[in-house]
Amino acid sequence: MKRVFFLAAATLSIAVLGCSENTDPATTADPLTTTEPASEATLVALQKADLLDGTEDHVIEKCYVCKLGMDGSDQITSEVHGYTAHLCSEACRNHFDASSDEVIANTDIPSDRDIPE
Repeated sequence: MKRVFFLAAATLSIAVLGCSENTDPATTADPLTTTEPASEATLVALQKADLLDGTEDHVIEKCYVCKLGMDGSDQITSEVHGYTAHLCSEACRNHFDASSDEVIANTDIPSDRDIPE
């Protein structure tokens, strides 16, 4: 009986001590909310994508993950460097949120001639 009590107490102690609060912001920051400053190239690309609909409103209407070829949804959005990106699906939003700067860098912004009317 003493052995069972001792093991239970030891397990509880380990659980409590192992769950101590870490207050170091460097190790507790959420990677999705931690943003590094955008590069000039990223900001230029976002501005060009914003202008695809003819309005500079910091809202990108086309799905960035689909190379700006699909309409995005105003129900499925992501915030990036001061812009709201409309995405066409949850899968696209998840991909965009995981690597938005990479997606933006690897997307050629279509010109007015490339956009179907």
